[in-house]
Amino acid sequence: MKGCALFQFFYPGNIRVMPGEGPFDYEGDRFVVGIGKPMSSVKTLSVNDRIITVTHDNEEGFKYDFEASRQTGDNQICNAVHRADGSIDVSLLVDTDNGHTQFSSSCITTLVRIAVEADELSEVLEIKALNALNHFIRIYRYATRDTSIKEVGFMTGFKPYIVTGFKPYSKQDLMKDTDQRICELFDDWEPDAQRFTSLQPQNLADNELPNFNRAKSTGHIAHYLSTGDFPLWRVTLMRAYEMANEQDNYSAAVLESFIALELSLYHLLNVYRAKGNKIKKYGRIHGVITEALPNLFGKEVDDLATRLLRFKGIRNDVVHDGYKPTETECSECLSIAEDAFNYCDAKA
Repeated sequence: MKGCALFQFFYPGNIRVMPGEGPFDYEGDRFVVGIGKPMSSVKTLSVNDRIITVTHDNEEGFKYDFEASRQTGDNQICNAVHRADGSIDVSLLVDTDNGHTQFSSSCITTLVRIAVEADELSEVLEIKALNALNHFIRIYRYATRDTSIKEVGFMTGFKPYIVTGFKPYSKQDLMKDTDQRICELFDDWEPDAQRFTSLQPQNLADNELPNFNRAKSTGHIAHYLSTGDFPLWRVTLMRAYEMANEQDNYSAAVLESFIALELSLYHLLNVYRAKGNKIKKYGRIHGVITEALPNLFGKEVDDLATRLLRFKGIRNDVVHDGYKPTETECSECLSIAEDAFNYCDAKA
């Protein structure tokens, strides 16, 4: 190893542990995590504003600035809560002189540092550090039951910023064991901002989204709002899509959607029982797919039943064998689920 990389995550949340450092192994690498004291911070939403380039003293260069004025106007509205420890939780609305509105609120930021040995900085190494952070957060959530702290993929609103540096090892460093030399760096090294990463979601244009049409989507939204045609399975299905598309958690997406699908199929049988159909009780979903649905709907359900068995097979592999479905398999399962949900709605 040529040196040690230190990733400083400015995490927008109060991670409630004693400050300090600790080593751990994760996915074949040795990491050290360091937790700092909570820091008072301010989150700001600046409406009708942009970050723009402006001239610099150096004629060949430029710098960035805010387009809207930061001079406050006369109109300020404040909500404040005085806490027992003497702090104040504040939400502030400020109108600037040029009509620009700025919303701000007090918050807590925790500095989480993740160190790992490497030959150089890279995107792959940053992903490893981010995965290590999420591993720490999963353990923290379980140990504290503090569900307000979330893995980065599950966060909404503000997400962490990462400032990264790299410290080459000297010959003396290499003579020490791994934990010692990494921990010593925590004591005396603050990295330069050699690499800065924002984990905020990108501002994508419509044409950067696959198969997206704003006018068509607006029409769908109007239909669902005006007709009330929005069963709860659609909420569950979107949670599964979120797990797949934003968190790359294809196993969870498959399981979430299959559980909802099971409930929908059993509900469909209960609807037909209430109509007077004699349908036996099924303890397993396999019987519902291979026997109950064909008995009720005949040949028309053959193709859907075949696809449901395919979905069930992937789900069983995940549950019983620890199989990790591919993105393509997950997308196929979610498509089957949506078709099955729509079929159940049409038949209920």
